[in-house]
Amino acid sequence: MATPKEKAVATVDATDNVKDSSATLSSKSEGDPDSMNAPAVAVGDATPYLTGFKLFILMTGLTTLMFLVMLDIAILSTAIPQITSDFNRLQDVGWYVGAYSLASATIQPLTGKFYTYFSTKWTLLTFFFIFEVGSAVCGAAQSSVMLIIGRCIAGIGCAGLSNGTLTVIVGAVSNDKRPFYTGLAMGIGQIGIIIGPIISGAFTEHVTWRWCFYINLPLGALVGVFLISIHIPDHIVKRALSTEVLKEIFHNLDLTGFSLFAPASIMLLLALQFGSGDYGWKSPAVIGCFCGAGVVAVLFVLWEKRMGKKAMIPLELVKRQAVWSSSIYYAFSMSVTIGGGNFMPIYFQSVRGLAPTMSAVYVLPSIFGQIFFVLLSGGLMTRLGYYIPWAAFAAGVSSIGSGIIGTWKPSTTLAQIFGIQILYSARGAGMQAGAVALQNQLPADEIAVGTSFLIFCQNIISSIFVTIANTIFQESLRSRITNNAPGVSPEQAIQAGGSADAVRKLAPAGSELLEKVLLAYSEGFGDVFYFYTAVGVASFFACFGMGWVDLRKNTVKKDETEGTDVEKQTG
Repeated sequence: MATPKEKAVATVDATDNVKDSSATLSSKSEGDPDSMNAPAVAVGDATPYLTGFKLFILMTGLTTLMFLVMLDIAILSTAIPQITSDFNRLQDVGWYVGAYSLASATIQPLTGKFYTYFSTKWTLLTFFFIFEVGSAVCGAAQSSVMLIIGRCIAGIGCAGLSNGTLTVIVGAVSNDKRPFYTGLAMGIGQIGIIIGPIISGAFTEHVTWRWCFYINLPLGALVGVFLISIHIPDHIVKRALSTEVLKEIFHNLDLTGFSLFAPASIMLLLALQFGSGDYGWKSPAVIGCFCGAGVVAVLFVLWEKRMGKKAMIPLELVKRQAVWSSSIYYAFSMSVTIGGGNFMPIYFQSVRGLAPTMSAVYVLPSIFGQIFFVLLSGGLMTRLGYYIPWAAFAAGVSSIGSGIIGTWKPSTTLAQIFGIQILYSARGAGMQAGAVALQNQLPADEIAVGTSFLIFCQNIISSIFVTIANTIFQESLRSRITNNAPGVSPEQAIQAGGSADAVRKLAPAGSELLEKVLLAYSEGFGDVFYFYTAVGVASFFACFGMGWVDLRKNTVKKDETEGTDVEKQTG
């Protein structure tokens, strides 16, 4: 028979998410007039965590959702040439990617407020429905403008999905299991970034590029069935909606802050888009966008400071070391993953001469290695206690792998290519560390906003780094073609892109000139990975600021302190 303490601990395991929020609200309300207006939390009956088949259904839905989100980020790359040919709009290439990023980054911080005040389950499903509508519009697009509009709609939906997934896990899974399930959702989801260009190439080559978007519909329907069919607990208890509560929520959304944040984000991303495209970095339009973004960003910060805890991005929250360190670590490590997903296919196709489908085989070591490290770290993180060692290991080893990948040449052996990808895939060991740090150090009613900030940093920083990487690759290729292959026009090399056939048309087959061209492509690719090596090293140092929290002690402490309260309440 279980002892009273064991019964109490078991009860707490089902209620600690509720008690976290109510305790936080209680402590904040003393002497804090702002907290008296917050409608986010109310004391109510406990909702147990999900286990068994229900948890399996939830995680199947969430991992599929994350896979679709990450896939949508990368899948368009190899389809763009055919899309521009179908619509005769080569000048719109930047907008096919930029419209999605603009919409997602602009809405992202506001989504944290939605998850704080409204049902986590239905907020997530709403954003997912918008994402699916955008995918359908893109697939059915009859013009370039219609495709761009669809990308905007999908980007708005995407804005609330990554942080929504992490917020759902906080409410549905007990504290000691969160590292594993967080890593599972994020790690498997990010496979979409790696295989996105491959799936895109296969659809474009054998079916139609429209299936790059239509693929989201049947898989999305499956996700919807899984998530709708089960009850998903909220990470905090929320008051029932009424006219009065909705007015309070509207007051706390900080729409003025959003109206300042949106144009700042749009101008920054437009400057990056235009500068790396036909306009050039010295263009008045690009300089004007950068200056405008800076001015409005200053106004936004001043407004957020005035708003205090009601701000869309509370500065008090951002200034906490655990928050900004976790956000930098996650953004930098994700940038390394996105960089690999974008540029590895270029090496395999342009330098090695592989077709898009076959290049998928060459990235399998990276995919399987990432899954292995995600599952290993997620399963052992709570048992061994700390998340920082896993984050440091992931950043350090993957940085070494990135640096070695930068040395790949046309003559690099397959054994070396496959073996080095195992080092590079070690990034999976720290994939969930940033989110786990926030889950264990923020009060329950701040987790959604903190996670939203984490995802926002990843969106903005990875967009900036991809632009820098593209610039590095183009300038490096232009310089090396000019110096080492004078018979080839640098502009023709850049216009050729990264496909095997287009690159090999730049010089006669079997000639020494072609060998120099391929070497130029491999060295340009190498410079990009040297850049991402530096990004990985920066993430290594950033991880040590996330906070040395012993997850085992944290869980035991919760059980002991809250177990006494439950014993008192239950008699």
